[in-house]
Amino acid sequence: MSTLLVRVAALPGGRTSPAYRDVRTALLDSVLTAAGLDLGGAVAVLRRRCLTCGGTDHGKPEVPAALAAGWHIGVAHTATRVVVAASGAGPCGVDVEDVDAVARAPVAPVLLAPEERADAGAESVERLARTWVRKEALLKAVGHGLAVDPASVVLDGEQRAPRVVRWAGPGRAPVPAAWVEDDLPATLGVPRALVSAVALRAP
Repeated sequence: MSTLLVRVAALPGGRTSPAYRDVRTALLDSVLTAAGLDLGGAVAVLRRRCLTCGGTDHGKPEVPAALAAGWHIGVAHTATRVVVAASGAGPCGVDVEDVDAVARAPVAPVLLAPEERADAGAESVERLARTWVRKEALLKAVGHGLAVDPASVVLDGEQRAPRVVRWAGPGRAPVPAAWVEDDLPATLGVPRALVSAVALRAP
């Protein structure tokens, strides 16, 4: 069995959709079932805990029953999709971004370190979208999210399983144990998107 599992659902309206919670719960149930976890018929209850401030109204998601069995959870969404990841290897994070949305947003100054901006082609829409989902997935996995400046993190972007080249966040540089990436094609009413999920080696 893979130690990093990902499930995706199209959902026009994203988090603002009335169906969001039901779709997210269905994805959680699907990924935890694939992980071989039996919650005894109970609904997978998602809780959040911010490692930066300790708040419980935001931050890293977890399903207590899954965490007790050694499985970590990641959740992400766009305006048209919901994604859930689960990892039995260690903490995980996942991100999804609509490529067209990245093209419309001035993300390069926020996202790229100086050495990345010096790389020819780094600011193409394709590269920006790929770099964004990878960095945000990694920052979610460590539990601090965008409280860490994405431009302070540099990844080896040429690899299908990127490694961390420079880390300026809290603690030691995270060490990825597994990456799962997908290019989601456009369908009726749902634009093309990129997904990146990472599982970290357990500390």
